[in-house]
Amino acid sequence: MQFVRNGPDIPERLLQAHEEGRVVFFCGAGISYPAGLPGFSGLVDKLYTRLSVTPNAVQAAAIKAGQYDTAIGLLEGDIVGGREAVRQELASILTPNLGAPNATATMKLC
Repeated sequence: MQFVRNGPDIPERLLQAHEEGRVVFFCGAGISYPAGLPGFSGLVDKLYTRLSVTPNAVQAAAIKAGQYDTAIGLLEGDIVGGREAVRQELASILTPNLGAPNATATMKLC
């Protein structure tokens, strides 16, 4: 079965297994781009910018190495309000723009 034109042909037995709870489909982070959400790198960049923080040498090394979760953890330990301030800002950044064209179209595929 194809859900979108020129999309993958998904076998009926796989769809049936999903309905029976025997399989789970995982979608990559890119599925949220149409709703205006950033990838992990962009998330970290926005987080540091919104909190008006310039990454120190250790944080910058973590970011350069693609260790974004580490950079966020380090940031939590380095600013006033730490974890709570970072988590509040993350929630703000990760609020989708559901009014954007096709904001949820890709999510309907999963």
